Amino acid sequence: MARVVILGSGISGHTAARYLNKSLRKEHEIIMVSPNPNWNWIPSNIWVGVGQMKEEDVTFDLADVYKRKTNIDFRQAKALSIHPEGSKASEKPFVTVEYTLEGKAGEQENIEYDYLINATGPKLNFGATEGLGPDHGHTVSVCTPSHAIEASEKLQSTIEAMRQGKECTIVIGTGHGMCTCQGAAFEYIYNVEHVLKDAGVRDKARIVWLSNEYELGDFGMGGVHIKRGGYITNGKTFAESLMVERNIEWITRAHVSKVEAGKIHYEILDGSTHEIEFDFSMLIPPFAGVGLQAFNKDGGDITSDIFAPNGFMKVDADYTPRPYEEWSARDWPKHYQTPLPIPSPVLENTLVKNPSVCNTLI
Repeated sequence: MARVVILGSGISGHTAARYLNKSLRKEHEIIMVSPNPNWNWIPSNIWVGVGQMKEEDVTFDLADVYKRKTNIDFRQAKALSIHPEGSKASEKPFVTVEYTLEGKAGEQENIEYDYLINATGPKLNFGATEGLGPDHGHTVSVCTPSHAIEASEKLQSTIEAMRQGKECTIVIGTGHGMCTCQGAAFEYIYNVEHVLKDAGVRDKARIVWLSNEYELGDFGMGGVHIKRGGYITNGKTFAESLMVERNIEWITRAHVSKVEAGKIHYEILDGSTHEIEFDFSMLIPPFAGVGLQAFNKDGGDITSDIFAPNGFMKVDADYTPRPYEEWSARDWPKHYQTPLPIPSPVLENTLVKNPSVCNTLI
């Protein structure tokens, strides 16, 4: 009998858990560790953020699903550290977790594993930009259901102000030069524009796309190509057409350095600095790892061996620094597995059909 522990119940972790549950023989054990009681279809938060969907439309209770439909052992807890060599007191590798479940909150436990899937995803690093984010800053977010609900409420307040005759500036995009999720903001800006039209206040709104992309339609990955009706259009032409048709302005190559109440400070790639005032702003934060630590058998800190400086787990990719033009698809890993020679595999968002996980268990 083998035990597979999965850290994180988002799209990747939950998918891995369900596939493993279908594929593995029943004598094998699957433990899901997640600090959140609910699963969230994150891409639909952009609809919650304009009031066209509710939180219950984009979430479901994890414990209930796992209890009714699987033999997955759900632990509502957050992972603190990975011990891939075990410890002096334990021969087997384990993870240390801290429960967030009411009644057990704060309790810690060591969970041994034979195979570990790290699918913790990103931390929303609002702190990288002063004044960014809904908790301690001046902008809203659609990264979580609660963030999106707040965004919708503030958007409705802005719409009401426009109904009273106020002209408002709405800024949507990325909140740092290192942001990597331009697509969510790109979709959200069109949802907002549509809602303003429906509310009859579009003529009162100046809408601005503020992004760290090198050019519009880049999406942080060198652009895309879209095939429709037999024609191929590059992302730049496609995105510019959408913006022009809807009278949306755009600012690219921008790094937001600071946000004050009603004012965004940003620097363009050419080194010039600028400001833009706003009445409503949704800026996506940069991402970082969740802050997992790692220790060897003697208790020595090996976090920097397993995790990159940004907190994400190192996988079998080529991390050699080089100019953008020298990167290619061959540098991207085929398998998201740690390259370290440790006793049991530690997998980051692994494909569940990876032979190192399944072949001996099915």
